[in-house]
Amino acid sequence: MVTTTGSLVRRDEYQSLARRAALAVTVVVASLQLAACSTASLLDSEIPVPTNYVIAPLPPATSAVSTAASHVDLAIGRPDVAPGLDTQRIAVLRGRELDYYRRVQWGGTTTELVQSFLVNSLQDQHLFRSVTAEQARVAGPYILDTEVRDFQAEYVSGRSAPRVRVTIVGRLVRVADRKLVATIPATAVHDCDDNRMSVVAAAFESAAHEVAQKLAQETAAAIVEDRERLSKNDAP
Repeated sequence: MVTTTGSLVRRDEYQSLARRAALAVTVVVASLQLAACSTASLLDSEIPVPTNYVIAPLPPATSAVSTAASHVDLAIGRPDVAPGLDTQRIAVLRGRELDYYRRVQWGGTTTELVQSFLVNSLQDQHLFRSVTAEQARVAGPYILDTEVRDFQAEYVSGRSAPRVRVTIVGRLVRVADRKLVATIPATAVHDCDDNRMSVVAAAFESAAHEVAQKLAQETAAAIVEDRERLSKNDAP
């Protein structure tokens, strides 16, 4: 009887352990299935991914113009951007109400976008020896500090399609003595003939090209005038 009872006890213990092991396996399998479902739901999410837009730089100049500015290394400072505009989102202005387009954005913040755009655009005009971002720390005699005042689409009553406004103020600074050489305001407004985002993005690019062209030409002219002024002051 003692032996029989011991066998029964051991058999009950074995069955209990087996049930616990089966339960543990079931829990593990269920957890793995839940994790797989969670991963799949993240990868297969139906949440729309924002469409990214970029602005191409000015087309390169067909020929180089040799002036005093042609031998100058110019730096482009990180822009100061108006409140509400320094974001990846594409700004919309309705009267005084600032909003943003849904499910679309720039490829970077307005600060990053404008600085990169100006560096590439001014470099390709062959008006300067080199044009680099301020962060590159290239030792040059001039820096163009910029302020972005407008970089938005504007909706007005009576029009279903917006107009795009881009305003950038450039301040040319002589690095040696931090003297302000010239202030160059540049504004461009382009009307959209359709309310599609591709049309709006194209209007942004056209307005930005117009602004960059003015900044490039007037910055080069200001540098030429400043170099001539310095030469006269240095003359015996």
